[in-house]
Amino acid sequence: MKMDYKDNYFNFTFTADKSTGLYNNIVGDVYHSIYGALEEAEEKFIAPLDFINNYYSKPEIRVLDICYGIGYNTKAFLKKILQIKYKGKVYIDILEYDKNLVTISPFVKDTLFKTYPEISYILSSSFLEQIYENRNNVNLIMSAKNNKKFFEPFYCSLMEKYYYLGYSYNPKTKNNSFLHNIYYHCISSRIKKPFNGLKTNNFIIKPYFLDARRTVKQLSGKYDIIFLDAFTPSKLPTLWTLEFFKELNRLASQNCILVTYSNSSAVRHAMSDAGFSVGKLFDKNKRHCGTIASVNDNIIKNKLNEYDIGLMHTKAGIYYRDNALISTADEIIAQYKKEKLDSSLQSSSQFIKKYKMENNL
Repeated sequence: MKMDYKDNYFNFTFTADKSTGLYNNIVGDVYHSIYGALEEAEEKFIAPLDFINNYYSKPEIRVLDICYGIGYNTKAFLKKILQIKYKGKVYIDILEYDKNLVTISPFVKDTLFKTYPEISYILSSSFLEQIYENRNNVNLIMSAKNNKKFFEPFYCSLMEKYYYLGYSYNPKTKNNSFLHNIYYHCISSRIKKPFNGLKTNNFIIKPYFLDARRTVKQLSGKYDIIFLDAFTPSKLPTLWTLEFFKELNRLASQNCILVTYSNSSAVRHAMSDAGFSVGKLFDKNKRHCGTIASVNDNIIKNKLNEYDIGLMHTKAGIYYRDNALISTADEIIAQYKKEKLDSSLQSSSQFIKKYKMENNL
């Protein structure tokens, strides 16, 4: 069920890198790491991508951002594109059920506004129609006393004028005026200085606000990059099922890279059975920080080892199922628990104990 912001279903917070994070009161889960929302996106979703070798010479890059939230994975991707001065077309399809999050995403404090204000312009121009349609909630969220500190002051002031003043009977004119103010502040004043020649019309970003399962079944293009940043599988398993990964496999180009923060054996097993080659991601401290998958096995640098594969074939590797991609989270969890209870597979603890004994660990 869609919700107005008055339902107060998420709370803002600042994360350790001073970027804005969120907590969902209904799911009972965070949208971002408390250690840094932007830093997490850059480390777990952008660092694994080899831009120079895999993308720089391509005339276009197609990205599927699943569970966009307030946009950190897309923002971190756009930052990288600007850094390498990529000149091709960038297509980003974003899947996010919550229109409130998408329409406030260009305006939150994300630590990028001073150094890369182009990003907020690209996003606000891409979502202009949705921002206008949702302006009541956007203004309510941004003007709330406890929320103002989480938004860039420039946008708080501009949004207030956009909501209250003038052009109320001519949305097109009002939108153009709103966007012109952002363009002047974020783009034209910077062109006077040495600039990378950004062409804003090179970015085609399209939001989808349906259940992501419905949307992926309707999509038909091939994607070079897939970001999967859904809530924790145990809390909301709908986007971690075998059937969902089969749809993502169908949408993956030959050299597509799918990245996610999850290290779950069940998730990796579902990816593998859906046709992906699967590997591990490591952070700057050499700790496991996620999973990478591709239909091209040669792309996977850190492949799963004997231990990882062994875990996938224990009870820990039993994955979620959603045959028609229409089941509720409760139905998926109930089926998963039954399958796990009925399974004759060894437990993960039994496997780990045996593995350590056999390998003198």
